[in-house]
Amino acid sequence: MNPLPPPAHPYQFRALGLIKGSLKSIPETYAQATLVDTDGVEYPATPGRAELLRPFTYCIESGHTYWYYVQPQPRSGGTLGLSVIRILALPEEEQDPDLEDEPFLPAPEDAEEGFNIRGIVEPHDGFIWVTVRRKPQGNKQFPPLQLRLEGFLPGAAAGEFWDLLAEREGHELLLVDGSRLLTAVA
Repeated sequence: MNPLPPPAHPYQFRALGLIKGSLKSIPETYAQATLVDTDGVEYPATPGRAELLRPFTYCIESGHTYWYYVQPQPRSGGTLGLSVIRILALPEEEQDPDLEDEPFLPAPEDAEEGFNIRGIVEPHDGFIWVTVRRKPQGNKQFPPLQLRLEGFLPGAAAGEFWDLLAEREGHELLLVDGSRLLTAVA
């Protein structure tokens, strides 16, 4: 479906996507932007890590279109937000000489948009809630990420661990495919 890297572990939790777009500023905010996809749909976006701030700011100021590795982050009102994990340059785009010490990674040649969600499922009529447990960073604990995917998983039961592929439609994530990895997770 897309060139997302394989998980580091067969039972790794994750919510990772690849999206193409540009960042535009939100006046009087720090480390916040709006990611505008190639169809003009807007998503709130933040850099996922502090070391991304300089390239993130450059992308806002340049207005260029890039590929971004993102983590979906539900926001209030059902809006899909995106935490930018990594910024990729378009293969045909020239690198900015001011960013040579922090070059953007090249976008994969076979890049396609899509999301890989790996977590504990709870099916409902017409949608699936997926709980993605997040790894602590030092002493900092994070609550699990709760994502809603539109779609149906035949044979899925609450508490099972699934590897899911999804695509974006507006502010919804639509289930494309999935495979059960574990039948029950505590």
